[in-house]
Amino acid sequence: MSGRVLSFEPPASRNGSFLALELLPGRVQGALIDPAGRFRARREATFEPSAPRSEILAEVDRVATGLARSSRLGGCVISAGGVLDTAHGTMVQVVDMPSLEGCAIAEHLRTVVGAPTLLEHRARLQVQGDHYFGAGQGEETFASVATGSTLGVGILYQGMILAPDGGRSGAHMTVASGQIACSCGKRGCWRTIATTAWLREQGRNLEILDQDLAGWEKRATSDPRAAAVVAEYARNIAVGLANIQQLCMPGLFILHGEAAQASDGFRATILETLRDLSRTGGETEPRLVTTSLGEDDSTLLGGVALLLHRGLPSIG
Repeated sequence: MSGRVLSFEPPASRNGSFLALELLPGRVQGALIDPAGRFRARREATFEPSAPRSEILAEVDRVATGLARSSRLGGCVISAGGVLDTAHGTMVQVVDMPSLEGCAIAEHLRTVVGAPTLLEHRARLQVQGDHYFGAGQGEETFASVATGSTLGVGILYQGMILAPDGGRSGAHMTVASGQIACSCGKRGCWRTIATTAWLREQGRNLEILDQDLAGWEKRATSDPRAAAVVAEYARNIAVGLANIQQLCMPGLFILHGEAAQASDGFRATILETLRDLSRTGGETEPRLVTTSLGEDDSTLLGGVALLLHRGLPSIG
């Protein structure tokens, strides 16, 4: 919960390039970015989430070295979900990629790319990216929401990041006690009803093969069963947001991922449910906006913000 965020304008005096990597279950993406947030190069690779550590790290290294070889780096940052020891750059608990548990990934990457390297939680970087470069510029309090195959929320509250320092980011708050089992070992986590995995489970029950929200919304125009599932999914997302609104009253929620790419009607259902469940009113009346950044790059850009904020030496 520490660390005041950056000023709204990147410092003009900084030069060089920064390497930002985002590690997701089955995929790693990276970019070479300058201090003003301009992307110089991108790469990504895929892997099986259940693969051995050596195979996953080989793909991470391939993306990192492919980008790093074209520039002398001022720093590197890698983001991930789960429980992280950010002080030591170690991945503690990663239920979707179990072979990485205990991996000192920051030290590994420092050796690979030859630059100071930090490990940080995705939610913390996403909210920094929104604040520094995106729809959260000029805001002192807002929530940045990742939706889709992953789920998490980073909160900026009066200029301070409230997303856990290395911990979970809201996906495992209990919203339905005693209900669906979660990969973390508990039951009723928000994640169990508000990610794409829930949609796919409904599809298996109804013998509907659509795998993502876009497919479900298209089907919903002619299939009442699909329309009911889509509406329930939107309400499920709103349940967790309402808890956050009640506790912190961010008012502004910046949507990323699946919900940001969905129809206006889907987001309207989220907002209607959120307002009905929270009922805070006044200046903190909940409102939703979608990410203003192309290709949903808040997390990668948040990595640059973190590196600048930490004051790592930039190499021209």
